[in-house]
Formats: sequence, C-alpha cells, structure tokens
Amino acid sequence: MRAEDRTANPRPSVHRLAPLLAPAVGVAVFLGLLPPTPASGAASTVLHVPQTYPTIQSAIDAAAAGDTVLVAAGTYNETIDFRSKAVTVESESGAAATTINGNGVEAVVRMFVNVGEIPVLRGFTVRNGGASGSTDGAIDTSGGPALIEQNTITDNRSCGEGAINASFSAATIRDNLIVGNSQDWCSGGVGGAGVSIVGAGTVQLRNNMITGNTHGSGAGGVALFAAGTPTIDGNVIKDNVGWIGGGMSLVNQSDATITNNIIAGNRGAQGGGMYVSVPLGVRGPLVYNNTVAANQANNGLAAYATGFYAQTAFVNNILAGDGTAAVFECDGSYDPTLPIIRFNDVYNRGTGPAYAGSCPDQTGANGNISADPLFVDAAGGDFHIGLGPAVDAGTNADAPTIDIDGDARPIDGNGDGVATVDIGADEKLPGDADTVPPTITCAASPNTLWPPDHTLRAIAVDISARDNSGSVTVTLVSVVSNQADKGLGADDVLADIQGWATGTDDRSGQLRAERYQRQRVYTLTYEAADPAGNTATCQTTVTVPMKR
Repeated sequence: MRAEDRTANPRPSVHRLAPLLAPAVGVAVFLGLLPPTPASGAASTVLHVPQTYPTIQSAIDAAAAGDTVLVAAGTYNETIDFRSKAVTVESESGAAATTINGNGVEAVVRMFVNVGEIPVLRGFTVRNGGASGSTDGAIDTSGGPALIEQNTITDNRSCGEGAINASFSAATIRDNLIVGNSQDWCSGGVGGAGVSIVGAGTVQLRNNMITGNTHGSGAGGVALFAAGTPTIDGNVIKDNVGWIGGGMSLVNQSDATITNNIIAGNRGAQGGGMYVSVPLGVRGPLVYNNTVAANQANNGLAAYATGFYAQTAFVNNILAGDGTAAVFECDGSYDPTLPIIRFNDVYNRGTGPAYAGSCPDQTGANGNISADPLFVDAAGGDFHIGLGPAVDAGTNADAPTIDIDGDARPIDGNGDGVATVDIGADEKLPGDADTVPPTITCAASPNTLWPPDHTLRAIAVDISARDNSGSVTVTLVSVVSNQADKGLGADDVLADIQGWATGTDDRSGQLRAERYQRQRVYTLTYEAADPAGNTATCQTTVTVPMKR
C-alpha cells in the first residue's frame, strides 16, 4: 500500500518484493542491485584472468592464501576447484557480464574449506552444472566459512541435492539470485533444488532470492537435512515446486533459526511453504517473524509439521493461504504435544480451515489471530503489510531486531504510543505514504428489465470493496442512461431513474423498464476511496433489451 524511500537500506532492494519477472529478466534486475564489492582486506597478489592466466582454474592453482583472482567479463567454459585455498575469486563486472559455464560436468565450483580459512566466490553467473548420476549441481562447499555472495546460480541440474550444496559447512551464502535449477536423471535425495544444507554445520543463508526451482522428491527451494544449527534469514523463497516443502523442508536434526523470510507462491504435496519433521530428542527450528503466504499443497498450505515438535516454535508469523486444505497442519502420529504456537496470524481466505490435524484452532489463544493480513499487493508479489491486524500484534520477546528490509524492530506502527513487533517479515513504518488504490467490484440485480412495460423496478447493487488500510468509503458517482429520459415513443414517461442519491453510499433505487427502438442501458458508477485519498471505480449495467 505504500511508497517508501529506503535507499539507505543496507539490504538489497529485491526484498521490496517487486513482482517476480521471468528468470532471464529477473537476473538482470537483481544483478543491477548488487554490484560487486571489493574483496575485504588487502590481498597479497591480484591474478588477472584472462590477461595473465587463460583460465580461472590456472589462476587459482598459481594463487596463495590471501590472493585475489580477478576475472574479466566473459564466459568461461570450465569447472573450478579452490584447492582448499583461502583465495578470493571475483569478477570485475558482476554476474550479468561474467559466466562460469560448467558444460554439464558435475559441480561447476568446488570449495572444500579448512577451518579458519575464508575463500570467496563473488559476482558470477554459475550455470550448466550437473551430470547424469551426479548429486552435484552448481556449487559444492564443505568445511570452514566459505563466502558465496552476489552470484546468479541458474540452469543447473543435479540428481538429488541443490544447485548450492553446503555439507558439514560454516558457509555464508548471501545476496545471490538462485533461479531455474532442477532435479534431473533420478528421484530421491535430500531435495532443495535451489539450496541444500546437509550435515551438522552453521550455514548462514541470508538475503537471497530463491525462485523458480523444481525438485520432484524433496523441497523445491531450500532443503535442510540433519543440518545442525543454520540461520535462514531475510530470503525471498518464491514460486518453487517440490514434493515435501514447496518452499523449504527441514528433516532430521535441523535446529535452524528461521527469521524474516518471505515464503510465497510455492507448491508441494505436504507443506506448500514449509515442511518440518523433527526427530526425537531435538529442539527443531525456531520460526520467528516470517511471512508464508499464497502457497499450494494437499496438506498444510503454509506449513506442515510432523515428528517430535514440542520444542519447535512458531512465533510472530503470518501463515496465510487460500484453499480447501488447512493453512497449518500438524501430524500427531509421533507425539500429540503441540508445537509452540504464539502470536501468529493463521488465516485461510478459502473454504479450508486455519488449523488441522493434531493442532486444534489456536485463534484467540497465546496471542494468535486469524484475520486477513492485508498485504500491500499480494497479486503483484508485494507482501508488505498495510495498516491491518498484523501491525503491533506480535511479541517483542526473542523477535529479530530488524525486518526483511533492514528496518528496526519494534516500531510503533499503529501510533498508539507502544512499540510492539508486527507479525510477519515486514515491520510497518509509521507515516508510510499510501499510493495503492482500493479494490472494488459491483453487480446490479436484476441486471435485465423485462418486459419493457414502462414500470419502475427496484434495483439492488452488490458491492465488494476493500483496502489494505482496513478502511474504505464507497460512493455512488452517477446513474445514467444511453437514451433520453423522455423518448419519442407515445407511451414513454418521465423520471426513469428514481431513488438514487449520488454522493452517498446508496446501493438501491428504481429504474424504468422502457426503451425506444433499440436496447437501453443504464450504467451505475461507484467509487471506493481509502483514507489516503486513493480511489478506484467500478461500473455495473442494467439493460432493457429489444427482445428476450
């Protein structure tokens, strides 16, 4: 609903959630927001590719710890291995201009990292990784704290794991566009066509756009499998397709901290947004201040939880869906104890329930609500919140201190003098300019007058008007006819339009069933206005036909 000036925001503005474009266009848009940054620290030597070294790999082989391999724009048809060296491999011109093409031969980039070393991969398009029977996709990393940032990872295929596969890893994966990757040649595997995090580690997955990835056996976007204690923060996980977890899955001991993510438009059989399976004796994830909406699934439109999840926490989340399935479904086959469910907005716009399975309806308990979160423009891909029920409705306890845009939490969004965290990934700013109009539809009943016997007929207009502010005013603008009030027919009479008060919210009146020589059309116009003065109109017609 608002136009915000957040140019000082340290996070990439992709998190403003502009409508998702086709992958080829989306790559260019995303990369325009993320120019390559200089390598941190002073490198002892800069090795130039291809000016001095013909390939990226030859430069890596010649490099020593602390060196930078600086790659000019172009396409490099090779696979590279960091050789367990703490070197920076960086493009001069960014991912839009610099591609590493793996030619369908297993992983394109390998980063096996010793403890205490920080190798860096920055500013490339990494594509065409994977081969028949291979579990590797684009980037394979394990061990110490590799840094993978500002890359586009696209058009990679793997047998079972993700385009980025981090195993037993302390890697930081941030500010990347991970789009259009898929499982191929087999079934099974841990899933996560975009990103798979496997084996106990401390991976940081932050501020990435993960979209349009497909996996036939596991999660479409991100899979965590016995992943240790990773952090999943500030990502947009959107329009992925999977089996268990369209957007994300967590299986075996994956005690993740999951905050400030938008998980939207994904599809899966169980858990359209998230699938959570917690083994006996572990905590499971802490899921705080996420927006999980507009996902599709047979069970659990937003989230499906199974296993021993008594310590797993869902707090301050928007979990919204539109369908016959439940939004949040729990499988109590292993343990009937509920997860921790506090201060969430769990809402189903469709005919299905908010909760199902072993999780009874929590609305009204522990701060949980069930109300339309009033997104700014969900159809257009903007899941910021307007001044609606999610504002100042969360709990400050253990909430993240910033939101997906980098705005501080908590903020007094509703102006009541108390700063309370909003539910969901977005913290509404006070005074945000509202530039998005309301929506309005209208339909007259009856919409046909027959026979044309010159009598006045009662007309009622059904109107649906809504606005993300939660407030909308409806006004009748005009009632007009395409024929004169007194036609040329001998039986025509005056005052064909009666009982309508323009300038008010008038939804009923009378119209005369008469016409002259051709069909007559009455047109009623209504306007909806929000508190910021944005308006929208609708029109509905009533006809007097020539014949029936």
